[in-house]
Amino acid sequence: MIVVDWIFLGIILGGLVLGALFGFGGIFKFFTTGIFGIIISVAVCLLIGTAFYGPCEPWLIKIQEAIMANENWFCQFLGKLNIQVILYYIIMFVIVWLLRFIIVRIIKAISQSENKVIKIMNRIIGSVFLMAILLLLLFFVFFVIGWVGGQTADDFSAYLAGGALRLDRLFEFLRPVEESEAVASVLKTLI
Repeated sequence: MIVVDWIFLGIILGGLVLGALFGFGGIFKFFTTGIFGIIISVAVCLLIGTAFYGPCEPWLIKIQEAIMANENWFCQFLGKLNIQVILYYIIMFVIVWLLRFIIVRIIKAISQSENKVIKIMNRIIGSVFLMAILLLLLFFVFFVIGWVGGQTADDFSAYLAGGALRLDRLFEFLRPVEESEAVASVLKTLI
């Protein structure tokens, strides 16, 4: 085993220990409040907002027509700015933020129960949840280094090579493939 393997195992073990220490409720609350909570709310708004935009579009068009019906420059500016879409996403953000706040409070209250089974499950799920988050962060780092490409990615791949955990294969799997390489690999599998 090489140094990178030991670092990887340390991160996994640290994630398991910290997850068991803080429990699922504490870790879930940490990752859904503050800046993480805002990022999650914005991402959910973008994903869900586009799904509900279709049914709301007739009302949004009526709002824009009502704004544009006024002749003053400010209403014309707001109409060209599509203020109705901005208001739609602001309302969506407030709804998502309130739902996130309620869900986090409920999960936190359940996880702080004095029931022995719930305490044990809270610790186990907390360990798995934090380890999954750390692995996703590791995958993201591998992807970004592979995306940068060039000498940086080659040096990093060489640094990972030869480990018992085969992190070099994981890096090559997560590394974005150039279009010509993707076509060549598809052709090799077909032939």
